[in-house]
Amino acid sequence: MGIQPIMGTVMLIELEDIKRHLRLDPAPDSETDPELESMLDAAVDHASQLIGRPIPWEVAEGSSSSSDPDFIFPPSVRAAILLIIGDLYENREGQVAGVTLDENPAVIRMLHFYRVGLGV
Repeated sequence: MGIQPIMGTVMLIELEDIKRHLRLDPAPDSETDPELESMLDAAVDHASQLIGRPIPWEVAEGSSSSSDPDFIFPPSVRAAILLIIGDLYENREGQVAGVTLDENPAVIRMLHFYRVGLGV
């Protein structure tokens, strides 16, 4: 069973920022933009699975003075999602014979301290 996103389809990272990260032309592109939005969804889902909670996640009950829920989206999680998008974009054509794709170690390091349910 997958982790359900708290905020639905809200754009966590603006398309302009994703394009800047990928060094693409920031102008709207009817072909590329939907592909990048799908990659963002996939990257958020992947990072969410790695840490075992939805992204962004809600502040623990009682730790906020506001009656509205507050959400946490740390800069390192944002950076990890951008790295995942970069990997997806770079390898969007599929596997090439003889090439092995490994998990980006920077992604693992940036998300490690936000993992839940690791046990002892």
